[in-house]
Amino acid sequence: MGQFKIQNSKFKILLLVWFLSACTAGNGSPLATPTPTPDRYLETADALAAEHRYAEAVAVLEAAAARHPDSAVPLVAVGQIYLLQRRWLLAEDAFNRALARQPDYPAASAGLAEAYLGQGRDADALRQWQILTATHPDWPGVFTGLGRVRLRQLAFDEARRAFLAQQAHSFDPEAEWYLAVLDSAVDLPRARARLEGLASRTDLPPELAARLDYLQDTLDALPAGADTLAAARQVGIAMVQAQEWPLAVYALESARQALAAPDGELLAFLGYARARAGAPALELFERARQADPRSSLPLYFEGIYLREQKALQAAEDRLAQAIALDPENAALFLEYARVREAMGDLATAEAAHLKAVELAGDDTAFRLALVDFYARHSYRVREAAIPAARALVEAEPDNAEAYSLLGWLELLNGQSTAAEKSLRRALELDPELVSARYHLGRLLEAVGQTELARREYQHVVDWDFAGIYRDDALKALQRLNR
Repeated sequence: MGQFKIQNSKFKILLLVWFLSACTAGNGSPLATPTPTPDRYLETADALAAEHRYAEAVAVLEAAAARHPDSAVPLVAVGQIYLLQRRWLLAEDAFNRALARQPDYPAASAGLAEAYLGQGRDADALRQWQILTATHPDWPGVFTGLGRVRLRQLAFDEARRAFLAQQAHSFDPEAEWYLAVLDSAVDLPRARARLEGLASRTDLPPELAARLDYLQDTLDALPAGADTLAAARQVGIAMVQAQEWPLAVYALESARQALAAPDGELLAFLGYARARAGAPALELFERARQADPRSSLPLYFEGIYLREQKALQAAEDRLAQAIALDPENAALFLEYARVREAMGDLATAEAAHLKAVELAGDDTAFRLALVDFYARHSYRVREAAIPAARALVEAEPDNAEAYSLLGWLELLNGQSTAAEKSLRRALELDPELVSARYHLGRLLEAVGQTELARREYQHVVDWDFAGIYRDDALKALQRLNR
């Protein structure tokens, strides 16, 4: 299944914009608490953040906060950087410190709501947005924030009302996109009208423009004369692929309610979306199997769900049944490999990975998954892992992640010179690939080049938004700083 990644650009690091926002509310009216004029600290931090030198930017902003003890602006900017990095607790601390200085500062309250949301504290985020909608209803995007929390809670009517309230106060393209998705499942002409209006704008940020294109492409792929049921189904599956789980639940549930008879595929996608959204799903998987006993899809999705719930024996059973129904499906063998890996059976996991690669043909994503499996477990490095990684880079010479994995495997095998060459090639292809930065840091530390290693680890801390390598990089920095 493909993935369409959507990144949240609601909180970009634009410090001077934040300063101006601090001085006026969304409608231009003065706020209660004034803030000092930005100085060279803010300008310097803005330049550093633009270069993705976030740790340095935070240091400058903390100095600015010390210089302006009555201003919340530098601390809000610190919080924004931590939001961008998905370091939710640090963001929460920064916004709370900002609010301690200026309790009526909506930018700090909005940031705090986002920090809560990132931690899964939906009730706290909801409370923050509700306070803001009551105290600063014209602050840009405040009802949109409320609507996003309501979506997370699968409270769809409340979410729609929040997005509509946003447009009643001041038009927000993001709220309009959410309304277009919601409308596409129940009122296709209205959804298309919203999308046409958005498409005519020239001020959309890139990530929202990408979401707009994705939804338009989804609706354009509908056959001529398609009804609302067909639209809801197609949009729901598209939102699963986009990992927009609450929107997927809404669209697929709307389609299910319009069906005359159970549809196994639709129920399987709905169960998967509900599971990802944190809602009960096992009953839907059972209904999907009953509706279409010959389909492997319900078993596949249920197997993923059970693996993530650590019910590994049950997950293995479902995936074995799925493979029996569809023995030529590479994705089933890949998921089976992940279950066996989680059970500690690396030999069977490797065999399943190899079968997936065989069935996938030219799809190198499965070969990448195999090499990643070898690398994560330092498993059969010389005889299997390195040959597989070299074959992968030959097949995809522009794949930075493949070179990163090859470099790490070469380092594990004691081939430092070859490892550095591979890792440098990975970074030529993708300078912000955190896996390559971390592996290069490990290599440089091993050969005694501690200052260069420290620089690589700092890049990882700054850029690892997924948090996969950040903790290890922080520990490495502490080790080198002793």
